[in-house]
Amino acid sequence: PRPAEPAVASTAAVAPGPEGSLAVVQLLRQLPPEQAEVVALKVWHGFTFGEIGQALAVSPNTAASRYRYGIEKLKGMWEEE
Repeated sequence: PRPAEPAVASTAAVAPGPEGSLAVVQLLRQLPPEQAEVVALKVWHGFTFGEIGQALAVSPNTAASRYRYGIEKLKGMWEEE
């Protein structure tokens, strides 16, 4: 099992490595913080919704909802660019 990690305070702390895109990080920073941290933990750190829920003290369903809404907003912003 993965050790519990603290909640991510800002998207700056979870920017992707060299393979990541600055544009994606900039869009991520436009999300509400609750959605941005879930997206970052899921996509870049590979956490499950259960693990995210534990780290953020929310239910796995809440984590999944925040992820879904965050991804939907990112897609909409990406298409506007």
